[in-house]
Amino acid sequence: MSMGLWVIFGIVLVPLYVTLLGWFLGKPRDNRTAAIGVGVMAALLLAMVLGAVIPIAFQVIIPG
Repeated sequence: MSMGLWVIFGIVLVPLYVTLLGWFLGKPRDNRTAAIGVGVMAALLLAMVLGAVIPIAFQVIIPG
């Protein structure tokens, strides 16, 4: 694993980890809002992964 991944997952995403913990462990708990937030974050993650993978796939299928 490269050093960049350690920096991204260990330092840059700390505010995201704190937000998720606050949603699920904080008082007062609002599970609906937490579920919506996790769904939005999952959708953004999926969009980023697809945005990175689709051009690679098309380059393999249709060499340029």
